[in-house]
Amino acid sequence: MTTRPDNYKDYAQASLASFAQRDAAARNVLVDAVGDRPVRRVLDVGCGAGQDLLPFLDETMALCVGIDVASGLGQIEGGEPLSQRRARFVRATGERMPFANDSFDVVICRVALPYMDNKKTIAEVGRILKPGGVFLLKTHRFRFYLEMIWSRSKTLNPKLIAYPLICLAAGLWHELTGRQLQRGFWHGKEIFQTRRFLEREFRRQGLSIKKLLPDSNSLAQSQFVEKSLNA
Repeated sequence: MTTRPDNYKDYAQASLASFAQRDAAARNVLVDAVGDRPVRRVLDVGCGAGQDLLPFLDETMALCVGIDVASGLGQIEGGEPLSQRRARFVRATGERMPFANDSFDVVICRVALPYMDNKKTIAEVGRILKPGGVFLLKTHRFRFYLEMIWSRSKTLNPKLIAYPLICLAAGLWHELTGRQLQRGFWHGKEIFQTRRFLEREFRRQGLSIKKLLPDSNSLAQSQFVEKSLNA
């Protein structure tokens, strides 16, 4: 489950504006990664405003679908609604996607997995992704929360500093025990993902990491993951 501002329209407008300010290489990193593969259906899990679908709408003829839990999903003020450009939005969670097996050629999930039940969401991606399909995943690393603690420590605000500490604690618990804290206080809290964990869960679903994408960095890894043709 992803966290959204109360006013979805304001959030969506800000996200789309920020995306438009990126250079062409940054905007097109995902569609360029897919290359010449045939792409008929694209799914964005935890899509937010749907900005990462825009390059696929511009560069391919694919039907693009975004799922998120936000109320008002897909509603923006001004501009051309994405729903008029082969895009559809569905309110759903990554843990339970309302799609048939082997439905999509490409699945995108950009820093949304940290908010979800990781194992269930990865299993769902494996289920709905076609054999030979591509999963474009970006996740937070352990260092992301250390950097957040450092930057927020300058504010001397205990509440701001507490959040990344809570996320680190939840992530460490998950890494050490294999169980994710999700009830009560822990509901909706982020966790980091290690490569070891991802590779283990991917193997169970016939998925494997093939390479890192150009937008990977020390705080967040961006991975090109492929589903086996025999899965």
